[in-house]
Amino acid sequence: MKEILSLFHHIHHKNGKHAVHHCGGGHVKFDPKLDYSIKHCKCGKHTINEEYAIGHATDKNLESIEVKIKFTEKCPCGGWHVESGILAPKN
Repeated sequence: MKEILSLFHHIHHKNGKHAVHHCGGGHVKFDPKLDYSIKHCKCGKHTINEEYAIGHATDKNLESIEVKIKFTEKCPCGGWHVESGILAPKN
């Protein structure tokens, strides 16, 4: 699901070029809530090492918002498939 994947990818601008990166991992120094790792798995999907994670979206006023996602499909390689994410219930 492209909409879920967009919550966990971002673009870096460097030397006049654009590069798409996974959120989490090395970005935790900027935001401690990004303490997760995303990588490509053998299933042809993305795997994340946490069952719940914070992604980022844009609201109707074009402001950045945090979205808590729950991943529902376990990956046989370990972790969960990002593509299986659903909006987590509010606590």
